[in-house]
This record gives sequence, C-alpha cells and structure tokens, in this order.
Amino acid sequence: MKKSMMLAQQVRKKLMSFVVPVALLASLVGISPASADSSILGTTGSSPVAITIDSAGNIFTSNNGSNNVSKITPDGTSTILGTTGSGAYGITIDSAGNIYTSNTSSNNVSKITPAGVSTILGTTGSNPRGITIDSAGNIYTANADTNNVSKITPDGTSTILGTTGSYPVSITIDSASNIYTANLFSNNVSKITPDGTSTILGTTGSYPVSITIDSASNIYTANLTSNNVSKITPAGVSSILGTTDNFPYGITIDSAGNIYTANIYSNNVSKITPAGVSSILGTTGT
Repeated sequence: MKKSMMLAQQVRKKLMSFVVPVALLASLVGISPASADSSILGTTGSSPVAITIDSAGNIFTSNNGSNNVSKITPDGTSTILGTTGSGAYGITIDSAGNIYTSNTSSNNVSKITPAGVSTILGTTGSNPRGITIDSAGNIYTANADTNNVSKITPDGTSTILGTTGSYPVSITIDSASNIYTANLFSNNVSKITPDGTSTILGTTGSYPVSITIDSASNIYTANLTSNNVSKITPAGVSSILGTTDNFPYGITIDSAGNIYTANIYSNNVSKITPAGVSSILGTTGT
C-alpha cells in the first residue's frame, strides 16, 4: 500500500512538472514510417504540450508556458497564431480550421480563428486536460480535478455532460458522439453517452494517460507506468495489446490499426501492430 501511494505521488509530480502533451505525436519531429528519419519541423512557444494538424498539413501546438498557439506550415515557417487562457494544454481543430485549447489554470476553453482572433468559448470543470470535438462543433473536455466531462456548444453554452473515473486526463469520441476518457488514478476508461449516461467501459494497465479509438470503436490507452497499451472492445473486454518503451505518454493510430506511443524516458516512438507485435519505430527529441 505504501509503495503504491509513493508511486502515485511520483506520477502526479511528474505530470505536474512535465506538462507533456495528451496527444504528443511523431508529427512534430517528423518520423517517417518508411525510414525512421527524424528532423525538426519548426519552433513553438514555451512548453508546447499538445499538437494537432489541419487538412493542409499545418501543425498547431498549445504552448503551456506562454499561453498561446503556434502554427507551423509544411515548409517549417513558424508563427504565433493567437493567445489562450491560462495554462493551455489540450488542443483540437474543427472543419473550418478554428483551434480550441483546454486551459488548465483558468478552467475554460479558448477559440482561435484561422485569422488569429482569440476568444474564450466557454467554461469547464476544474483542471481541463484532454479536449475533443464532435461533428456538430461541440467541444468536450476531460476535467482532471472534478472527475467529469464538460460540453461546450458552438455558442458557448457550458454544461457538465457526465462523470468519469478518477483523474481523467485524456478524451476521445466515436462516430455516435459517445465520449471516452482515460482515468489516470482508477486505471480504467469511462464512457459517457450523448444523454450523459456514465459507465466504466473497461480496465487498463497502470496509469492510463492518453487514449485513442479505431474505426470499430475499440479503445486504446497508453499506460504510463506499466509500459504497455491496453485495448478495450465496445463490449468492454479489456486486454494488453502490446508493450512499449519507457513511460509511454502520447498515443495515436493509423488507418491500418497500428498504434504508436511517444515514450518520455526513452525518447522514442513505439509501434504496435493489430496483432500485438511491438517494435521501436524511431527516436525523438528529449
């Protein structure tokens, strides 16, 4: 029990000091699946912690230390697109190219238009981390300190959609607008339906810190301290898909169902095939 409590304290401390991204993917460092060659695409504001991309290949980062969003074009041109609330963390984008960030210190969501106009879209629960968007433009945040999910409509109306397990830090959505969160301290995944019904979908490895979903609505989490990836089917069947390198944090999936994790302590990216075969794809920055 004492050892478990000490580990929990260590993980919490790392999360507070790292401000690493919920969706820190290989895109920014340019890892090529074919060659595993790495390069630096462009510069950002201070402490970039999450990343997204638009249909034209522009990269956007939420910069936790400078409370703004960077834009990096495919040719590497870097600019500050706009400002955010305090403690910018998660980031997402809509079909019109508007950028949204979850702001952990001001408990709200910022909206930045493609022209760089910045506004506060709406408020959230306490310590919003992960953020996602549905096809209607509604924004959802995983609120780590209040164990719930906020929904903000395009007109800025804010409500609590449903509750989660303990300390939700990452969030995703399926085609039916069901919301899923990775709950760091309860080692499970919550599912919240559009009407706000909350259930625990399934269990994970130790300290699930990020989440993604495939086209069949299978859920995958990167498990920070057990160095592996969990898979949970829509029916709630939980298994370990494969292993990763040290301290996997960000997670994503490709169209073939391969899973990739960004590994903090080993400075590399793991690839896990749908059959569970694990390998190191390439190296990253620190």
